[in-house]
Formats: sequence, C-alpha cells, structure tokens
Amino acid sequence: MLAASRLALIALAAIWGSNFLLVDVALGGSNPAQIVAARLWLGGAILLGVCVAMRRHLPRGWSIWARLLLMGILGQALPWMLFAWGQQNVSVSMAGIYNSVTPLASLPVVWLLLRQQGSRGEVVASVLGFGGIIVLMAPWGEESRSSLTGQLACLGGALCYAIAYAYAKHLISTLGYSKVALAASQAIVAGVLMLVVTAPQLVEPMNPSAAVVGSLIAMGVGTAVAFLLNYWLIGAVGPLQAGLAFYLMPLVAVALGIGVRGDVLYLHQILGAAVVFGALALQYAIDRRESLDVPVPEVAPDNVVELAKRRPAG
Repeated sequence: MLAASRLALIALAAIWGSNFLLVDVALGGSNPAQIVAARLWLGGAILLGVCVAMRRHLPRGWSIWARLLLMGILGQALPWMLFAWGQQNVSVSMAGIYNSVTPLASLPVVWLLLRQQGSRGEVVASVLGFGGIIVLMAPWGEESRSSLTGQLACLGGALCYAIAYAYAKHLISTLGYSKVALAASQAIVAGVLMLVVTAPQLVEPMNPSAAVVGSLIAMGVGTAVAFLLNYWLIGAVGPLQAGLAFYLMPLVAVALGIGVRGDVLYLHQILGAAVVFGALALQYAIDRRESLDVPVPEVAPDNVVELAKRRPAG
C-alpha cells in the first residue's frame, strides 16, 4: 500500500472513529434529531457542491429517488439517530465498539434478505462476534441494565448499517449514476424526511456553545470528506484493503473515549470487545488469504490470437 493510501486509510478511520466523541459533545447542547439533521444537510450540501464541480448529474425518476430515500433512511438517518439516542446512556467507547458489529452482522442480514451464503471468514467471525456481543452487553449485570436500552439502540444502528450495505450492493449499485451523486441525493432526501418526521424535536431550543456548534460542523464536513476518501481508497487499493478503516475505527473511538472523556470499561466489556475485535481481525485475515489464493486464469496463446481476430477494428 502506498504512503498516500495509508494516510487516507488513517484519516478515514480517524473521521469515523471521532464521530462518537463529537456526538457526545453535541449532546451537551442539542438533541439527537438536531445532530442527525445537521450531519445530513451539511454533508449533503458539500457532496452536492462536489457534484456540481465534477459535473455529475443527479438521478432522475421517482423510482430511483424512492430507492435513495430508503438507502438514506437505512444507511444514514436511522442508524445515526439510534447511535445519537443511545449515546445518551452509552459511553463513547461502547458506541464505537457496537458500531464494529456491522461487518459481523452482514452475514445473517444478507442470508435473511437475499439468501446468499457468506465466506468462511464471515461465518466464523459472525459466530464469534455474536458471543462477544452477549458478553459485551451482559444483561445479567447491574451496571449493564441501566444502559441496556442505549446498548440495544447502538446495536440496532449497527444492524441498520448492515442492511444498508446489502441493499446498496445489490440494488443501488446498478442505478448507473456516480457514487458521489447518489450519496448527495440520498443525504438530501433523507434530510427532507427528517424535517417532516422529527419537526417537533428540530425546533427545540439548543445551547449553541462553541463546542456544540463546532462538533455539528465537524460531523457534517467529516461525513462528506469520509465518503470521498472511502470512494478514492476503494479505487486505489480495492474494497478489502479499504475496509481496514472500518476495522480500525472502533479502536479510534475507544482511544478517544478513554483518553478524552475518561470512559471506564468493566471487565465483561473489555472481554466482549476483545472477542468482537478478534472476530473482525480473523474475518479480515481469512478473507484476505482467500482473495490471495484465488487463481488468476491463464489465457492460452491460441485463445489470445482468436480473441484478437474477434475484436472489432478501430
């Protein structure tokens, strides 16, 4: 991996991982609906500006916009709302750990929705990760019961991400528009829905301190920058290597939670997080090894000549 790719990978993990800290700060003067609306509108406006600069056309047709609305709900508005709401009772570190459940939840989601079997790495990691979630949540402990609803909200947000990724891969990717245009469109249409659904929460008074406003702006800008970085990184090093940012993101969240907010993790949370992180590392290692073991088909010289003959002139 080139130095530029490594820097992009680190930056992407840092942006995603710091969002949980920014949400925690923003909750000091705004509610979850206001946080999500700020991220959607500011991030969408920046991506829309990028579309104009790159001369990318927005999608047309009601059916396409309906798909983008569903994608905006599942991939942005709903999980962001669940995490922001859950973080009222869950620490920055725990929210970041629960977000890491997304790739582990992708296998059962894809199987239930699309009836597609996963790779060996996905199967092993999902089984281990499920056990880690149980240990992490520990509903039998007194300290966990007080934050159980917040933990379930964060877990629901991770499941929304998993559903959104499956939906994007098998439906949105076939629309034929640029990814920047699709991302801008789904953010804008999800932002419009937020105005309608959460209007009473959006008009509640805020405490616009410098820290709160700065966090909201940072999340909105980071949303757009992270998408562009991820888009470039996938093209530069491929989806498997680019996916490392998702695995590094919870480590950033935990480090910021402990270092900046003074989070304290109980023993069962440390053990559960270790199992979840271990499952993620195992999944990446197995998938990477299997991708390297895939043989490259060889083309016989006679076939090359035959293909050349069939190729149209010009």
